[in-house]
Amino acid sequence: MNWEFVGDYLMPPLVGAVIGFFTNYIAVKMIFVPREEKKIFGFTVPFTPGAIPKGKKRLAKSAGKIVADELFTKEDISNRMLTEEIEKPLIDKLMAILAEDIRDTGAILVAGPKKYIKIEKSFTELLTAKIIEAIKEMDIPELMRDEGGRMTKEALSTSKLLSLFVSNKIVDNMMITVSDKMIEFIDTRGTNMVEEVCRTKIQDLGKRTPIHVLEEAGYDEKFVRNKLIEAYRESVVNAVNSALRRIDVARIVEDKINSMSVEDIEKGVLSVMKNELDMIVNLGGLIGLIIGCINIII
Repeated sequence: MNWEFVGDYLMPPLVGAVIGFFTNYIAVKMIFVPREEKKIFGFTVPFTPGAIPKGKKRLAKSAGKIVADELFTKEDISNRMLTEEIEKPLIDKLMAILAEDIRDTGAILVAGPKKYIKIEKSFTELLTAKIIEAIKEMDIPELMRDEGGRMTKEALSTSKLLSLFVSNKIVDNMMITVSDKMIEFIDTRGTNMVEEVCRTKIQDLGKRTPIHVLEEAGYDEKFVRNKLIEAYRESVVNAVNSALRRIDVARIVEDKINSMSVEDIEKGVLSVMKNELDMIVNLGGLIGLIIGCINIII
């Protein structure tokens, strides 16, 4: 074997490749190791600990800031929730609910027919009480005494014969009797009668659909859909803003990284960038080989 040829032409590229390979290999490994600071005779060994163990807190803080400011912004979250594939099925479902009978829709919203019937009964009783209260505040018996008496007297004044037999005092006494009977009627039967009317009207309303009711009020289906979309979009933006004000994303990420061991961080990085890091190591060998060849030429 021609050792002179080997020494002059083969060894320089080979040595350059080996040096380049191991130099980059050591550099990549020093990203993660050594895990702790090393000391000799009380002096800290340079480049210990490795880059990530030494700068773990800075890495955690920077990662948290990047995630919060660039990757997990309120705009990104809102836009994701406002995409058509999320928004359209939801609005379609709401429109389908509004197209069902009010009774069925109410049962869905309050989680069951029994609860809806209970609410319907409570609403009927409340509405009845308010109507009776309003009737009593109007003081219909007094109105009947005053206005009824006045109208009766005016009618009697047009007939001289009747005015001879029916005096104003008789009219007043008659109106008092009627108003007393009216008070008695309201107290004894008014509540039941008003409640029956309210119950019938509410039950009739329950057989109709919310869409039908809104259409009768002048709001067509397209208008309702657009309003639902506006309400959904506004609620999403408000909810996301409110949530992110309460959640410190940067701190969560920072605390999570700080709680991880260097070994776990290394596994995570390698699971994502192993091929890239291997390429860097191999590139060092290739560059060393090229430099060795150049030295031969020079």
